[in-house]
Amino acid sequence: MARPVSDGLDEQLWRSLADDVAGLGPLVFGPEVPADERHRVDGVRYLLRFLVAGVLTCVEFSDPDDPEFVRFIDPRMSWGLDNPDCNYRLCAVDPSGTYRIWGDPGAAPVWELQANTGHFADGRATEWRCRASWGRDDLVPDGAGGFELVVGPFEPDVTHLFLREYFGDWDTRPARLTVERTDRSLPPPPDREADMRHRVDLLRTWLDDGARCWWEWGRSLAASDPAPVEPFLAPDTATGLTGQAYGMSGYRCDPDEAVVLELRPPVCRYWGVQLATWFWETASVGSRQVSLNHEQAVADPDGVVRLVVAHRDPGVANWLDAAGHTTGTVAVRYLDAEDLPPVPQHRVPLEGLRGRLHPDTALVDPVQRDASLRRRRAALQRRLSR
Repeated sequence: MARPVSDGLDEQLWRSLADDVAGLGPLVFGPEVPADERHRVDGVRYLLRFLVAGVLTCVEFSDPDDPEFVRFIDPRMSWGLDNPDCNYRLCAVDPSGTYRIWGDPGAAPVWELQANTGHFADGRATEWRCRASWGRDDLVPDGAGGFELVVGPFEPDVTHLFLREYFGDWDTRPARLTVERTDRSLPPPPDREADMRHRVDLLRTWLDDGARCWWEWGRSLAASDPAPVEPFLAPDTATGLTGQAYGMSGYRCDPDEAVVLELRPPVCRYWGVQLATWFWETASVGSRQVSLNHEQAVADPDGVVRLVVAHRDPGVANWLDAAGHTTGTVAVRYLDAEDLPPVPQHRVPLEGLRGRLHPDTALVDPVQRDASLRRRRAALQRRLSR
């Protein structure tokens, strides 16, 4: 629930914050979470990452007078079913302000900056709205390979700018951005006690409403019966990527089983499939092949992309590594698609897998798999370090 903002900072506020951190425990150790080592390890790491993301979002990078783009979702801070193919960045803004953004736009084929309402802390994702957006075509070249974009003032309920860059090839150059507020002079005013109180209260909301929102969505899908993934197109006013359709379902895969996902790619700018844990995070994105997209996957001769979820490498190029999770979420995204084909799931014994696949399905041996994972890991590090 929303927390009232008061002016004071005192020891009681700090103790209340500590109580909120302790209150996250049932999300890992409660009766609805499987009581096994895999979930305990993932859960504790997830909560620590979520705490870090909250400090960055609610406290450290929340000053609209001293703006800076922050990466608060990435493979080391995975939450909220983030897309492994995306670099996400957020910047707090004052709706009455004007902001200049400039730098290297990078070469990601999908680039969208949104001015959005709400805050990830409040857990009311269905109520957030996109009030304005800018794509690569809106960037003004500066003559030296860079760009400049001036945005604002905004509608009164806008709280932040949100940048998404989508990559099919992870070795594609990402953007390098600088942002400044142009309607105020530097240095910014010093923080007041009320400013910090507001940020701590926002962090407490993040640890309460925000954490439970994502946990409940992830738990409900992971615990649901597997079904065909049915992508749907979000409203134009939603804060998802413009033109993107989302599909989600639970999956179940025991150690001696495989799940075959049959995707018939529509004509679109991008498609991607990922596995997510009980906590709606992707597991070891770089060192495990837990996602594949339109540039990474291999289609069979009949045009169907058959992806195989399994705990052990089945020797299939399109393996999705279950990473020890017998239940979780499978998510599908289509961008600017002409149609939205569903993705059926077929659960089969691992020893009978080949009989479910196309005779000419692309195969890999252990040496090729190791080399492929090393390339994937290196490309992700380069994408995130630039």
